[in-house]
Amino acid sequence: MSFGETIKDLRRNSNMTQEKLAEMLSISPQAVSRWETNIAMPDISLLPPLANLFGVTTDFLLGMDTYQKDLRKAEFDKAFFEYWKHDDKEKNYRIARQAATEYPGNMEYIEWLASAEYYVAFLNTDDSGQKRLFENSVRHYNIVLDTANDPKLLDRALYGIVLALCMLERKEEAKEYAMCLENETHRADAICWCLDGEEKIRHCQSTAEEYLSRFLFQLTFASKTLEAYDAVEKILAILFSDGNYQHYHNTLQYNSSAKAMILCRESRFEEAVAELEKAKTHAEKMVEYNMKNSYCFTAPLFDHVSGEKPATDSDVTDLDDFHRMLDNNACFDPIREREEFKTLYK
Repeated sequence: MSFGETIKDLRRNSNMTQEKLAEMLSISPQAVSRWETNIAMPDISLLPPLANLFGVTTDFLLGMDTYQKDLRKAEFDKAFFEYWKHDDKEKNYRIARQAATEYPGNMEYIEWLASAEYYVAFLNTDDSGQKRLFENSVRHYNIVLDTANDPKLLDRALYGIVLALCMLERKEEAKEYAMCLENETHRADAICWCLDGEEKIRHCQSTAEEYLSRFLFQLTFASKTLEAYDAVEKILAILFSDGNYQHYHNTLQYNSSAKAMILCRESRFEEAVAELEKAKTHAEKMVEYNMKNSYCFTAPLFDHVSGEKPATDSDVTDLDDFHRMLDNNACFDPIREREEFKTLYK
């Protein structure tokens, strides 16, 4: 409620005319009329007499009494936590702007406004209007970065300012902010927005390949089942359609070995031997891989990923590991005397 609406309600509830109120304060009726229509505000010296006259506090007159203030903030908080549930970007922008105006020290609201400005900019068909919204977004994100202490809020503001700066074609500046992100995943994702051409392809493919390694590990670590191991094999076959697996031969070696153990325990011996043969092939490929100083993928989805291969001081090869695995697992005892099993040692 505005100051003018508050004065009008208090006056009417007291059965008082504008003239009577003006007389009691020794001012003109026109002054009261200007207050109630929000054209003007009273001199600060008149606030205590006004409050005393109506039996309220000056905070109440100014709309800052604790109860009303808490109710108002609760409304904004509800809108803040639920804005992602709907697609009305313009409504979200209006509410965020009002919240930030009424609570200029609330950094969550400022970050909310910056985000709302970024997204509503895409609805603006006027280039200058769109640019202004992106610039406002950058300005508000900078306020958060200069003022806030909450790590999560700072993380959101850093990521947000990267996006807004990229839309303004200020990508070098955006990259500097992206590099400040402590979360490795967020940093890698943010950098994608700052790059172009071959550099962008190389970064995105390398990042995807890093995610892939972690994903495959988590997939089988959480569920040591045939379904999980089959999924790993199928995923790699799709992504590296040319069969150039490089270090993923190691993943496939242990993947097939694990499948063979499960199959042996289920007395599916023929299938187990087939998996062990695949494991040996991948172990041999890893021996070849480890003899090189660098690696380079050639499959279309990862053809920009290459690099120097870390050196190893160990004399134990992947093939040695494979043979040791055969020796140390009793689950293979039922098939040890098979000729095809013995061939695995050759």
